[in-house]
Amino acid sequence: MGRLRPAIALFALASFFLFPGAIYSSVPGINAQKPKGLKHLPSLTVFDDSHAEIFSPLKGGPLNFSAFHGMIKSSGKEVSVNRDPITPEALDRVKTYIIAGPSMELKPEEIASLNLFVKRGGRLLVLLHISEPVARLTESFGIIVSNFVLSESNGIIGNEPQDFYVTSFTLHPVTEGVKRLAFYGSWALLTEGTAKAVATTSPGSWADTDNDGAPEEGEPKEPFAVIAVAEWGLGRVAVVADDAPFTNLFIKEADNEAFVKNVIRWLDE
Repeated sequence: MGRLRPAIALFALASFFLFPGAIYSSVPGINAQKPKGLKHLPSLTVFDDSHAEIFSPLKGGPLNFSAFHGMIKSSGKEVSVNRDPITPEALDRVKTYIIAGPSMELKPEEIASLNLFVKRGGRLLVLLHISEPVARLTESFGIIVSNFVLSESNGIIGNEPQDFYVTSFTLHPVTEGVKRLAFYGSWALLTEGTAKAVATTSPGSWADTDNDGAPEEGEPKEPFAVIAVAEWGLGRVAVVADDAPFTNLFIKEADNEAFVKNVIRWLDE
């Protein structure tokens, strides 16, 4: 059985997605001026560790990210961890910033800092474990996260509907050569503006709003996006609705490792 993933109902389920509508124009400092591009992009990759991240890039153990951390280092990048608030100063030498499974919501000023960072050419990777803490951040790039988990009727892993294989991909550098990804509890994504979905569930998946693994009347059944990307300003953003493919336990499953390498490569270009 896969990891237990709480379905957090923050608003009326009729809306199904968190924080509908664009909010980035109201975040202080984001639209203050058109940013200048970074003349020389640094090579530093930084994992966030300032929002009560559930798993660690520095520790072993099945659900941590030490293998992912090691893959970035082996690609020749300097890798660090940030335990302080996200500010323009904290992002000064950073090329790629990774937020993986936080349980504490980012503050508006931190979202503003990351928006400016991406506009100037920075790269941002967001991996979801709980959707609420990153909802306002991802929405600022046109990627809206749901307040429900997904269940599948196709490609189920271990008789657990919330654990499934993703096999529907749009042609993109992060999905190149990927035929099957193993997900272990995923939220849904909705894209708007220039953001686009590059991986979706099957038409037999549904919004498991009561988190019981069984389709009920009123629970939408359709393909849902689970990986989305955006080229925003001079930078790039990737959002993966499940952090499991990047964890030590699951990175070798299906084509997860190839996908992770693609993501590292695309964010570094």
